[in-house]
Amino acid sequence: MEEHATLPEIALVQMEVKPGRPDSNVERMLVFITEAREAGAEIVVFSELCISGYILGDLWEVDALVEDFAAYSDEIRQASAGLHIVFGNVAVDRDAVGQDGRLRKYNAVYVCSDGEYVEREQVPAGLPCGIQPKTLQPNYRFFDDDRHFFSLRHLAEAAGQPLDAWLHPYEVRLGDGRVFRFGVQLCEDMWCQDYCRAGETIDTLALYHQRGAEAVFNLSSSPWTWQKNDKRNRVVRDILKRSPLPFFYANQVGSQNNGKNIIVFDGDSSAYGANGEVVRRAEPWREQLLLTSGDTGVAPAQSESEARYMGILTGLRHLDHLRGTENKFLIAASGGVDSSVVVCLLERAFGPERVFAVNMPTRFNAAVTQDNARDMCEKLAVDYISCPIEELYEAVAALVKGTEFAFGPGEYTRLVDENIQARIRFADVLSGLAAKYGLVFTNNGNKTEVALGYATLYGDVSGAVAPIADLYKTEVFELARYLNDVVYGREVVPENLLSGEIVPSAELSVAQDVTKGLGDPIKYGYHDAVLRQMIEHRRHGVDFLQWSLDGVLLQRLLWDEETRFREYFSDTKEWIDDLEWVERQLRINYFKRIQSPPIIVLSKRAFGFDLRETQWPAYVPRRYDELKAQVIAKGF
Repeated sequence: MEEHATLPEIALVQMEVKPGRPDSNVERMLVFITEAREAGAEIVVFSELCISGYILGDLWEVDALVEDFAAYSDEIRQASAGLHIVFGNVAVDRDAVGQDGRLRKYNAVYVCSDGEYVEREQVPAGLPCGIQPKTLQPNYRFFDDDRHFFSLRHLAEAAGQPLDAWLHPYEVRLGDGRVFRFGVQLCEDMWCQDYCRAGETIDTLALYHQRGAEAVFNLSSSPWTWQKNDKRNRVVRDILKRSPLPFFYANQVGSQNNGKNIIVFDGDSSAYGANGEVVRRAEPWREQLLLTSGDTGVAPAQSESEARYMGILTGLRHLDHLRGTENKFLIAASGGVDSSVVVCLLERAFGPERVFAVNMPTRFNAAVTQDNARDMCEKLAVDYISCPIEELYEAVAALVKGTEFAFGPGEYTRLVDENIQARIRFADVLSGLAAKYGLVFTNNGNKTEVALGYATLYGDVSGAVAPIADLYKTEVFELARYLNDVVYGREVVPENLLSGEIVPSAELSVAQDVTKGLGDPIKYGYHDAVLRQMIEHRRHGVDFLQWSLDGVLLQRLLWDEETRFREYFSDTKEWIDDLEWVERQLRINYFKRIQSPPIIVLSKRAFGFDLRETQWPAYVPRRYDELKAQVIAKGF
């Protein structure tokens, strides 16, 4: 970094962290330490909890595991001969308890130098040697830090001392004999604007700056969601305006999970100048040793579709780590855009030899969609079979129709008939083939359908992983175009799907005949925009009504298609009825989502443990009816 030539050579290690496998992670760290030493680095920086992994759920309550994770730190200490190594791992205090009454654990930075942990004389006694606990612990989305770890804020409160008693820079002696002073942070410590103590922002970087630090290292385990990196860059620029210092951000790559969500990490490890400018940035989604000098440069930013594509591939490959084997995958290939995109993603993630596709038509499935599925699999060299289910469907339908309880015949509706087909496909045929061949089968639902409950429980609400369940339908189409135009450079996802010639349809009845332009009862594009506001931004019907009154509805939805909006809704009553339908569908279909497969997180809020939903009855704020009357009276 030319603007700070006196800094030592620093190596930021962007490593794939295998959750729950400290042995593998330490082995990989040792390889990077050797590489950094050979490259002339004096300081080597790894990411947060890079030995244990971060998203481990309540495994953090198993003391035998936690103590084993912590003990691996000594292997890195021993490897620090002639180097200074900064890394993240859990630290334990066997003589104290955490706020949960269990073994006290710290999410900590370790600093070691020339085979020893680095101690700071100014820091109060009581912490394990060489560590700095995380100051600010997130408790939103899928983060549960306070559930497991004792933060520096907890420690200061328990000890009756100010936070700054522990926030002193580390000092190490460089090869030229001079002393280098630096501060350390863990992930959330950077995002300090929302945290206050005694009316002041808890800005640890500012304190390090006041106390003579020459640089600050932020060790992160920061998941990827779209535009989060841009926001981080703005935050760094803002905090460095107050405290100009070279700032180094070390993140990890790979995937981790909390049971219901697969969380992906893109890296984006960066070196910032004292003015907040990014002067070095690692390539996303892959391991890299990023040196702070030389010609490494700044890796280019990704497009939205490229980042989502890489995030899904990363999440899918996580299943091999979890199962300890090279999985083979089975997919229900319907010939629609959702399953076509998932076939492509599996083929790109694992190769065609590990992907198997089956089409399961009835008389309601058009020849064109069956051709779509077969032709696409041929182009990708994916093993494909057709397995008609008409006879089985007719037999089950006849059985259900003819079976009666004493109190009456019941009502065999179109919905009952449609759901029978979906359950035969997934609960019987697909799961049977998966068991027969030892395959893992996927869920192909998109976020719009998952939100509205447009799926059949024990039917297409099935599978081991949901690759596109955090993509709205419009985003699935965008990804399909990216696959054709950029990834493959040719038509693989059928163009008749992308052009709108074949409309999205479940093809479960004559009312969903794609040859007649009949498809799903969803206003794709508009409903996507409404759902994004409800799910990711936690907006209520009250907000939509107020936006309508203020004349800013479409602007707030970020959906500027007024002509289509007018085609959808002839008057405000029709629009409000639809808005209430969307809210109702979102509310009542929670029971399906909680039983759905793990979802790869790509957005600001994904279903699963990212969005902690509750089942609750219909209720609207008292202001709602007043606004509704005003909107109807005003009209469009």
